[in-house]
Amino acid sequence: MLPRRHIFRLSILIVMTLSGCKQDKWTSPPIAVSASQSSDHANHNSHSQETPSTPVPNTGTPDSESLALTDEQVRAEDQTAMDLLHEKALEPVVLSDGTKQFTLTASAFPWHLYVGQTVQAWGFNGQAPGPLIRVHVGDHVKIVVHNQLPGATTVHWHGLAVPNKMDGTPMSQPPIQPGDTFVYAYTITPQMLGTHYYHSHVDEEFQVDSGMYGPMIVLPKQTDTTYDVDALYVLSSWKLYGMDQENAFTMNGKSYPETPMLHVKRGQKVRLRVINASGIESHTMHLHGYTFNIIALDGNPVARPQAANTITLGPGQTADVAFTADNPGDWMFHCHILDHMKNIDDNVDDMGGLVAMVHVE
Repeated sequence: MLPRRHIFRLSILIVMTLSGCKQDKWTSPPIAVSASQSSDHANHNSHSQETPSTPVPNTGTPDSESLALTDEQVRAEDQTAMDLLHEKALEPVVLSDGTKQFTLTASAFPWHLYVGQTVQAWGFNGQAPGPLIRVHVGDHVKIVVHNQLPGATTVHWHGLAVPNKMDGTPMSQPPIQPGDTFVYAYTITPQMLGTHYYHSHVDEEFQVDSGMYGPMIVLPKQTDTTYDVDALYVLSSWKLYGMDQENAFTMNGKSYPETPMLHVKRGQKVRLRVINASGIESHTMHLHGYTFNIIALDGNPVARPQAANTITLGPGQTADVAFTADNPGDWMFHCHILDHMKNIDDNVDDMGGLVAMVHVE
């Protein structure tokens, strides 16, 4: 009898064959392609480098050669994921009146999910997730959005009570057409404190699951010194092979074993911010070896922090959890929904998707 994972992969191929996977060029989900030239790039996890070729349905998307990435490009993407984990933020230009101006450019580009799989992503500043925007209460901000996509888009500031005309929905502003620019301008208020994210609000089912989102952290005026380590994981979903369901899952844009590992020292107090940017799927995240405290939900501090070892986040939800790193070792931080821990066409690794490691030394 075939193993269950082989039966699952065979069923996927049968469905693809019967359906023909024919969709419009610019409204079909990202398509995975073989990227064997990137299979031997350096990363922090060791695994076999032999990846079998994967059949690719003809959906009218760019061919695999146009999505090919060099090892150096893949390593640069891995570094981007690691920078996001450590909350390295986009640097603003400070205007003469003190306004902080950020620039986001929406475009299409290849993005490497895991060994053997590269997708045609839509995202901001050539990365998926887009860059972290970090601001403080009282800041006046301008966010200049250039649209270099083949379709219209907007940017919605999820959880932020911005002025209506800055809300980033097609009902509050004309969509930003290809080649056009729109400037979002507002003042950061105390209501906006906490962990949030921004995302497209045009054709969300396609654009959000293609990478059109990014994290946003609003800090108080005074620096919070409660925690020794601040870290960030953005959970997201992709639709591979023209499927309607979200079937590939990433943390900071990478699937295990490509997900960035968090290194902390014994005794450090850690705040881990978690954002579920998936368009449809909920995720139940569990940290092995620890009981953490849930200290904020959707940017709002919890009056009485709740001790837990799992937390479930629906689409668009965020949470801050905290723990003291007093148990040394390598600990899994992963989703407890089993098919979110698999890469659907990966014959190399038993685990994939929403799995990362926390190393406590």
